[in-house]
Amino acid sequence: MRPNRFVQNFSQRRALILTGDVRAADAVSSTARKLGLSVEHLSTFDSDAQLGLQSADARRDVLFIDGDMNFVPEFAMRNAAELAQVPVVGLVGVEAPSRLRALMQIGATAFLSKPVHSGSMFSALYLAVNEYEQRTQLRLSIEELERRRRYRRHVIKAVTMVMTSHSLDDEGAFALLRKESMRARVSLENYCEGVVQRSTAHLGHDAEPDEKQVAADSIRHSLHGE
Repeated sequence: MRPNRFVQNFSQRRALILTGDVRAADAVSSTARKLGLSVEHLSTFDSDAQLGLQSADARRDVLFIDGDMNFVPEFAMRNAAELAQVPVVGLVGVEAPSRLRALMQIGATAFLSKPVHSGSMFSALYLAVNEYEQRTQLRLSIEELERRRRYRRHVIKAVTMVMTSHSLDDEGAFALLRKESMRARVSLENYCEGVVQRSTAHLGHDAEPDEKQVAADSIRHSLHGE
């Protein structure tokens, strides 16, 4: 996994503040502006808060949410998947395990104790934003590995086909497939899927070829010397 560049400048970001604590809201707003963030206060009504967060943008927004609000535990259970799409800083007054758990379910990766002190804001922002970036990169890497795993069966089938049609060992067949995929400017996995699908269609299946199959058609001809 390629290491992330750590974010240190928050001047292009927006602080979404969800708290009914006026003192905490003022402290977060004041310091956020000093750090270059714009500020938006969200309604503390459950349904309104949900609507306000639907437009949140992970590329620029940071959510500051107060764990002391009574609706937060239930709110977290219903909306955790959506709220975790932005960096989250939890505001903590009552350090009850249930409230801390709710903040973590929402996606909090940094916390500010109340009363909020301006000297803690930069550290909380730094942790929340960069931990979110790290988790996002890890999730994308896992998704890519899962995608490759799903396509592995096509690679194995294509290698077997080329071994048979070209009298090659497995290394030679794989090298030929990789060479042809590079020439076609498609990934090896998609290329092998196309080879297998075209072969299946050629054997009498009625499935209509998709765009990948059409793109792989001329490539497969070259493999079979047609």
